[in-house]
Amino acid sequence: MPRGHHYGRNQTRLYTEQYYRISAKAFKPLIDAPLGEYRLNGEHLSKDHQQLVLIENDDHVRVALFDIQGHQHQIALRLDNRSASNKLYISCPYCQKARQQLFIVPNAYACRCCLNLHYPSQSERPKERLMRRIRKLRKELWGYDWPEVNNLFYPIFKWPKPPNMRWKTFERKRDEIRELENRFWPMSIAHMKVVYGDYFMKDYEN
Repeated sequence: MPRGHHYGRNQTRLYTEQYYRISAKAFKPLIDAPLGEYRLNGEHLSKDHQQLVLIENDDHVRVALFDIQGHQHQIALRLDNRSASNKLYISCPYCQKARQQLFIVPNAYACRCCLNLHYPSQSERPKERLMRRIRKLRKELWGYDWPEVNNLFYPIFKWPKPPNMRWKTFERKRDEIRELENRFWPMSIAHMKVVYGDYFMKDYEN
């Protein structure tokens, strides 16, 4: 189940995490390769998704031509010459828009929009989104390997300033995290009261 609890409701959205994807990097070797037949590597790709014919259209744009279950899919390879990185984009066979990755379904390659896929974060409740934001800022400040960095029950007020950081900068970043934590806990407590009802913190009341 993707992030964002459904609490017993039927899941109607399809999420990006449910599908394998292929990135533009997989097509990078085809930019300078001779035109002809090629095969993409990938354990999650079917035979139809692997085999392609590299052609060039009338606009001198290279195109990877796939025959998937009897239907042709054309993925144009376009280099972005606006920067020194010369980034490669691949076009969606359906909307023809430039993408960095396409998703793999049994009968096609297609982009997220054409498949109507959602990111897991789009189903997060405000509390879950806030929790993810707090953890992200903690890791940016103290590092991904910092002990208890994901544990929101562990207070940060005693955590030290990272080396080579100005105190003013550290205090600003730390105060931002504490501000978010102060917003998170009332929401979390209210949720736990709904879930556990009369049993919530009953031992502490006795």
